[in-house]
Amino acid sequence: MSLRPYIQLIRPGVTIAVSCSALASAVICAGGVPVSLLWPMIGIFLLAAGASALNQYQEWEFDEKMERTRSRPIPSRQLTTSDGLRTANIFLISGFIVLILEGSLMLFSLGIFNVLWYNGVYTLLKRKTAFAVIPGALTGVIPILMGWIAAGGKPNDPVAVFLSVFIFIWQMPHFWLIALKHQDEYKKAGFPVLSDTFSPVMMKLTILAWLLAASVITLYFSWFIMVHVVNLRYLLASVNFFVVLFIGYQLFIARSISFRLIFLIGNLYIFIVFAFLIIDKL
Repeated sequence: MSLRPYIQLIRPGVTIAVSCSALASAVICAGGVPVSLLWPMIGIFLLAAGASALNQYQEWEFDEKMERTRSRPIPSRQLTTSDGLRTANIFLISGFIVLILEGSLMLFSLGIFNVLWYNGVYTLLKRKTAFAVIPGALTGVIPILMGWIAAGGKPNDPVAVFLSVFIFIWQMPHFWLIALKHQDEYKKAGFPVLSDTFSPVMMKLTILAWLLAASVITLYFSWFIMVHVVNLRYLLASVNFFVVLFIGYQLFIARSISFRLIFLIGNLYIFIVFAFLIIDKL
């Protein structure tokens, strides 16, 4: 029996990214990496893996209709739907057990909420509207709060608020760029897309507007609340300017949009923001 389909089922790239966002939030809060973070991070990883597996179980018929997803384990018949559901349950139950044993009711409650929101609300809602990503973006915020709380922080701390708002806002241009790139496939699979409502130019303007919002929020919090090292403020401002300028160029001036490069720059941008906050804190 090959483990590869099971590894693909939990989408390790996404799962690790979710876990790393929680860990980064915890490190920023704690100003280090205390040993006490080990089990909460394991619990978050297990829940993220289980939610991803459950999502693939829920949407395998849609995935089968799209070129970018038809090679996933269930639509490609590498695994059965029963295999997918069983794997999802194992990871989810394990994650909940870890968080229960960790003894934090808040972490456990947020874990349950996030799974229900992602696999219950968002997964169903995105079949109804292209704007499902707005409430769905909450699923990216919860791991940030879980990491912060696991490190002993309060969710209403200004830095925790920034991290939550930043991740919430950034998910909109990220998702809609994916939708812009694969809109024909999404339509074929029966998903509503932004082009059903907006013209191509309006779609690009919407993406750029959310990106600008993320940049403005970052500059405000970094300059007046979070970052104490002055040089880091200027560096972060420069990074924001470059990212907005680059993506704006790609959307409106370049002959063809290099989505791969945009996603690379976008992910690097998130990494730099978190890295600068960690450096400033340490």
